[in-house]
Amino acid sequence: MLRGTVIAQVIGFLASIYLAKIYGEAAYGYFGFFISLINIISIISTLQLEHCIITSKSNESSRFWFSAILILIPITTLLSFIVLELINQFYPFEEFNKTIIISTFIGVLLLSLNVNHESYYTFKKQFSIIANNKVVLTILNVGFQWILFYKYNVFGLIFGFLTSQLLLFLFNTYKNIGTFTSFQFSMLKSEVRTHSEILNYLFPSNLLNALALNFMPLLILAFFSAKEAGTYFFSLKILGAPLFLISSSVSKVYFKKSVELLEDKKSELYQLTKKVVGTNVLIMLGFLIMINTIGVYALEWFLGNNWNDLRTYLWIVSFLILGRSFFTPISSLIVSMNKNLIGLIFNIFLLLLNIAAIYYGIISNDLKTAIFILSMVGGIGYVALLLYFMTALKKN
Repeated sequence: MLRGTVIAQVIGFLASIYLAKIYGEAAYGYFGFFISLINIISIISTLQLEHCIITSKSNESSRFWFSAILILIPITTLLSFIVLELINQFYPFEEFNKTIIISTFIGVLLLSLNVNHESYYTFKKQFSIIANNKVVLTILNVGFQWILFYKYNVFGLIFGFLTSQLLLFLFNTYKNIGTFTSFQFSMLKSEVRTHSEILNYLFPSNLLNALALNFMPLLILAFFSAKEAGTYFFSLKILGAPLFLISSSVSKVYFKKSVELLEDKKSELYQLTKKVVGTNVLIMLGFLIMINTIGVYALEWFLGNNWNDLRTYLWIVSFLILGRSFFTPISSLIVSMNKNLIGLIFNIFLLLLNIAAIYYGIISNDLKTAIFILSMVGGIGYVALLLYFMTALKKN
């Protein structure tokens, strides 16, 4: 997982800098708006039931959820699209809103289907497939955005994303074509009762979390400008690259391992969690120091004068990224320890923090201070969440 993710992230990291140079701030702002919408709506499209695939106790149960979610995703995505279209009728977004909304609908559908396949790979412990998929997806995404769709300007980034997700979906369907099983309402009732915590707490919790993590690019574009939204989104992308690398390579394996160790080896899970968190924070701290010293000069030299205030945004957002690094790789503990109510409360806090920060930014016309408030308080919140779970593990 780490090998494949490192390759994918190095390619993606370098390519994102080059794409930022050729596309510019405004295009990145609209792309950030598109990605943020997808990240929010994709939570609704699966209802987070893909976690049932991983936590299932039998292959039959895992296959049932895999097949049921494949039926669920088109229905929930279509309903979300209708709601989004109705909202757009009252609050129209730019002159090309139709293309962005339709692209969002397609992106949510493809991404959710691929997440469902990845969850089944995780249950089967086929981590090499997940790793290889990450590498191929990154190469395809960058290639399409750079070579094939650059002439479409703002939409080049969006079309490249959709095409790479489509090809990945076709490959996943080919690999798992024999996994589909018949749908049974009697089994659905039993399985839903078994995994009721996911629908009652995890789904609303993760939906609030997605809103909290992705709300700011939407609000910046709505109340400020596409260029400022692009700078903020690019800063998150650059600073979050190593965190995503560690999280996506470690979290899937950690999730599966934590479920196993919670049965009868809780002390081992506590030591494993300490090791994962300690290593992750040290790596992230080193990267953030580097990017805010030597790295920022290299970025400014390469990007030229097209990206205003990048240095300031990188410094401000670093506090939030460092805070996330304390908990993100082990966030699956919320599910494996049945602490979904705690996750729900924390994500309500994050969402309210986003709203309060942007409200301050609007009334004071000071976006940078608003993001600083969000970054500092949010980072402290993640550290507090880690301390809660480490205490709970130690107690157990």
